[in-house]
Amino acid sequence: MIQIYYAYTDILKGSDLDNLIAQLSLNDKLKLAGLKRNEDKLLLLTSLILLSKVLFENGYNDYKLCDLKYSNTGRPFFPDSPFDFNISHTDNCSAVVFSENGRVGIDIERIKDVDFADFENIFSEEVWNNIHSSEVKLRKFYYYWTLLESAVKADSRGLSLISAKKLVITNDQVIIDCKKLFSYHNDFSPTISCCITSDKKHETINSQELQSILS
Repeated sequence: MIQIYYAYTDILKGSDLDNLIAQLSLNDKLKLAGLKRNEDKLLLLTSLILLSKVLFENGYNDYKLCDLKYSNTGRPFFPDSPFDFNISHTDNCSAVVFSENGRVGIDIERIKDVDFADFENIFSEEVWNNIHSSEVKLRKFYYYWTLLESAVKADSRGLSLISAKKLVITNDQVIIDCKKLFSYHNDFSPTISCCITSDKKHETINSQELQSILS
């Protein structure tokens, strides 16, 4: 089973942010201090609150935010953990995907106008044909964009080491360097495209919105 927790930064209104920050790792404190936009700071804090909620609800209370590490490509992880998770955010929304069975990646994107010409070298000709032949071209573009991003994050090597044109996309599967990944679109909002990718096939995808920092 894959679990998705998401929340909007509004949940932080009226919260003791200093107390939240005190619970973070030195790395995250430095990252937070280096962010110029207040919106980005709120997104980071919301993401980490979601992660804390996921850990608590799945019985992993021994894993603390202060112990969170990052790979060379910026992927968050806990050393030697029996689970995997991934984080994404867009505008004022953050999301965390969690699984005890296999690696997972998530990408969420607010659906808004883009110039397709800026991305013409990203996808294969087949993918672009599918986008342009769709009755909802913009949503189809984000369908593939979130699929690409979540697959790369599940793979964990980073986009710089993977060519999107070399990704083989067939129905709900993605193949990267002969490695099969399974993708699942779970748009929890009409205005947000969300895709989860895993190296294991999952029958159940559950999503839950965190509406209060106290819940």
